[in-house]
This record gives sequence, structure tokens and C-alpha cells, in this order.
Amino acid sequence: MTIMIYDFAVIGKGLIGSAAAKYLAAQGSVIIVGPDEPKNSGHGVVYASHYDQARIQRITGTDDCWTTLNRRSAKKYRALQEATGIYFHREIGCLYVNPHGWDLYLERIKFLSPPGDKQHLLYNREQGWDNQFDAYQFPKGSVGFLEKELAGTINPRLLIEAQLQALTARNGKVLRSVAEKIIRSNEEWLIMTQGGNVVKARQALVAAGAFSNCFNLLPVKLDLTLKSEATIWAAVSEAESKRLEQLPALLYEIETPEVQNIYLVPPVEYPDGRHYIKMGANLSEDVFFTDLNGIQKWFQSPADESSLKKLEIHLHQLLPNVDLETVFPKKCIVTKTAHGKPYIGEIEKDLFVSTGGNGYSAMCSDALGELSAELMISGKFLAGLSQEDFVPIFSNKN
Repeated sequence: MTIMIYDFAVIGKGLIGSAAAKYLAAQGSVIIVGPDEPKNSGHGVVYASHYDQARIQRITGTDDCWTTLNRRSAKKYRALQEATGIYFHREIGCLYVNPHGWDLYLERIKFLSPPGDKQHLLYNREQGWDNQFDAYQFPKGSVGFLEKELAGTINPRLLIEAQLQALTARNGKVLRSVAEKIIRSNEEWLIMTQGGNVVKARQALVAAGAFSNCFNLLPVKLDLTLKSEATIWAAVSEAESKRLEQLPALLYEIETPEVQNIYLVPPVEYPDGRHYIKMGANLSEDVFFTDLNGIQKWFQSPADESSLKKLEIHLHQLLPNVDLETVFPKKCIVTKTAHGKPYIGEIEKDLFVSTGGNGYSAMCSDALGELSAELMISGKFLAGLSQEDFVPIFSNKN
């Protein structure tokens, strides 16, 4: 058994955890604990939605809090990319479209965007759509909003790689293992891992996403809802990918009994050398999880063919003139909180939590990590954000 002693330990080597560890490293010794992506997804102990190349980056969120987090994160990307040489952000814009017409989000945008603002452009189907995104096909009555500056896509795998590189450049350490238990010992927290290592830390942060209530990481269970998320990958040729390289990312606010809230990322090159369009949505057959066993069984089971067909129909409707090759599904989980904002706070003395992205954390993970680190270091929240919005809520099922 190896015992390691640090000022800070971060449990969870995902988007939020890697960002938090980077910021903590400026103030003391840091170790981040979490497994690498399994080579065979069917044999993983934990699974993560950031095992992916494509996520949407929008700036104007559903309220001022999410907007502040998104903008604060995106403004840090250029410096992080230049410092590490890892380029994870494509500033191709993000297009929001409601096929049913005006909604509250679009009304809000209308008043936030000054006349003539070239970074925030409103469109409707009758006036015609910009030829920048004419590969998309929307029904009559659709209204859309194109956000350009800082908006587009991010590569989660590369973003985490960049954060970890920045961490190690500040002498932070990475322990590639699953944390199984956290206990208090005198004035320190002890983190036990599957590999038999023990980490001692003055302060600990649990940023384990959907797995924050699993194992024995927290003394109390958080009020989290874990929901399945259906996504599909559609391969396109390299030539087709090149043709669509400036197509903006899409948030398509469809509301039907079976499919809601589609998001689509234009073609991205994956590690296998092929280019894929990614699309996901909320579906009527989405399932919910209560424990680790349920999560593992679901990830290891075959994909639902009916979900694949539903999404494929909508993909062809949105991109009718794109030559799609093979289409296959992939699974992920959305971690939702009781109040709709991430839980960031102190659970016990010097034991903190940062989890529950509600489907939005990828685009603002840097700010969430910075917010968590600042709370641990100073006991304060970043300016412009209210601690009340992020208060952890505990489950009454403990």
C-alpha cells in the first residue's frame, strides 16, 4: 500500500474535476484520482459521457447564471490551447432553432441582442436562412438564433487532456484509478482506491458526476436524478465532412411526445480516422438509475433499436442532402440536480462536492472547476455568481 499526502485531492478525472485540479494546483500540492477511458466500454467500472470528441459550446444559456458560466469558460479556451498545444475548441457558431416558433429563450435573446449585432442573429423560415447553414432543413414557422462569438463545439477528450497537462505543468499528480472510499482521519481525508493506494489530503473534492453517490465517496447521498441519454453517430466521407466544416452546431428545440430537445454536432474526426455527425435527444423511453449496478448493466446491454430509428429519422429530416453512411448508437448519462444548477459546496469540514451538470456542464466545466477551487481555497464564490444557486441538496432516501 502506497500512502501519498497532498494539500488537495480531487476525485473524478472528468471535465469539472480536471479543471478544478488545475486551479487548485496554483495554491498547493494536488492529486486527481480517476480511471482512464476503458479500451472496451463493456468492461468499465465507471462510464463517462466525456469519452467523446464532440460537444456543443453555446454562450447564452437559459438564464444569467448559465450564461456567466459559459462565457467565463469559453474565454479561457484560447489561453489553455496556446499553453498546451492541444486544440479542443472550434468556433463555428451555435444555431438554436425552435420549429414551433417563438419561445421564451428566443424572446430573451431578442432583447439582449442590440440591433445590428453581427454575433447574434435572429432568423425565421419565411425570411430565409443564412447560406452558412443551408445544409439544415427546418419546417415552415421555424425561428432561429445564430450565436457566433466563442460558440461552436468542444472536444471533451482533448479538453480534459489539456486541463491535465496544465495540472502536471504545475506539479500536480494524476492517479489513474477508481476511488472507492473516503473517510476522515484526524485533520485529513483518506481516499482509498481500487489499486490499494491511499491518498491523504487536507481538503477533498468529489467531482464524480453520475457516480458521486456510488461507492463510499460521500457521507450522505445527494439528491440526484440519473437519466439515460440516447445519441447516434452517423459516418460521412472526408469530402462530405470538409463540405460541412463551417456548419454551426445545432440546438433544435423540438417537442413531441416521443422526441424532445435535439442537439447536433457537425462532422468531427474520431480516433478511428473516420468523420461522424453526432446527434442526441431526450426520448420517451429514456430510463433512470438509482445505483451503480443499474448503470453498469445498462451500459453493457445492447442499444435500443427503436431509439436508433427515431433519431435516425430526425437526422435525415434535418440534413436531407447529406450523404450519411453507417449510423450507430452510443449511450451516456445526464446527471440532474433538484434545483437545476450544479451542486457545489462543502459537505463536511474540508470535504467538498462539485457535480450535477444537468446536461450543460461540458460547455462550462472550466468555470465550474474554477468556482469549486475558489470555494475550497477562500471559502468564497466567484464574483457574479451566487452561492445560493449551487447549494447541495441531500436525498431523503439515505
